[in-house]
Amino acid sequence: MTLTAWIWALAGVMTTAAIARLLIPWAHKHSLVDTPSGRHDHSAPTPVVGGMAIWLGVAVLGLAGASTVSRGFLAYLAASAVLIGVGVLDDLRNLPWRLRLFFQALAALILFLGDTYARSVGNLLELEAWALPFSIFATIGVINAVNMIDGSDGLSGTLVGIALAFFAIEATQAGDHTLAGQLLLMLGCVVGFLLLNLRFGGQQAARIFLGNSGSALLGLTVVWAAFELARIPGQSSAGILAPWVVAIPLIDCVVLVFRRLLAGTSPFQADRNHIHHLLRDAGYTPQRIVALAAVLSLTAGGIVKLWLIVAWPELPLVLVFLLFIGIHFLWSRRREHAVAQLRREAPVAYPNHARSVSMSQDLHD
Repeated sequence: MTLTAWIWALAGVMTTAAIARLLIPWAHKHSLVDTPSGRHDHSAPTPVVGGMAIWLGVAVLGLAGASTVSRGFLAYLAASAVLIGVGVLDDLRNLPWRLRLFFQALAALILFLGDTYARSVGNLLELEAWALPFSIFATIGVINAVNMIDGSDGLSGTLVGIALAFFAIEATQAGDHTLAGQLLLMLGCVVGFLLLNLRFGGQQAARIFLGNSGSALLGLTVVWAAFELARIPGQSSAGILAPWVVAIPLIDCVVLVFRRLLAGTSPFQADRNHIHHLLRDAGYTPQRIVALAAVLSLTAGGIVKLWLIVAWPELPLVLVFLLFIGIHFLWSRRREHAVAQLRREAPVAYPNHARSVSMSQDLHD
């Protein structure tokens, strides 16, 4: 990654943070806020404009800093613009989940038309005629996994930021410095959002949330990055690394959707059984949840990266990932028992007013 790429990334941090600050009063004026009620645990109405700020930062700087704009990047901007628009409407009016799935599939189709799609499952399987349906399935899956994990201040942004960092390293090692610069810019814009979403220093609660538009944007960004990496000759293994760097949201999503289907309920019925809810009920603060998730993601991504560098077989990585899904399903089947186990290592619980957390944004009817 060149010095210029790092400069644009820093510009992304500052630009996104500035845009977010400007959007806060606008969001309050137009009621684009997440109001505490029901499953919403935060203490005050909070603007849900994080996704808009990130998208504007990436679009403005990505177009301004490029001598030529690739077809894939334009497809990303178009697809993400669709999701931002639909997400804003959903934040305002609670759109039917089937409609949201339709637009997520449309976003995947736009990427496909921009020649950005899944061509294989690592080096294990060439998708060929199944490329488009698999790409749509993967896009919808990752978007909703990020959406569902977006329930604690700073969590989804941190996890996606870590994934983008891994992808930027991959692109650099593959010699695609244009893609590496784009990924670094996206990472910078996510960091700019996190400055107003993470709890640190004197910031005791998030000042903005991603909203449904933002979680959809981040999910699409992960998918786009993985698809773009896999286009580089010799980088098919990016399709194996990608699930591992977002393993926490993917495993959490798969387990809960499967459990809801077994119970005969909608797979998009919101509840408080996500991993971050279990951790919160065990007494973990939002800051500690983010720290724990970050360590696990970095560890998983680092181990898989080393595995692929050594060129060991990819199939065991797929099987182990499936094994972890099964382990989490069995471990979390009794909620009270899972929370009790987590509590053994948890810090002393804080009063409710000091433990605000944003609602997990599951799809809804």
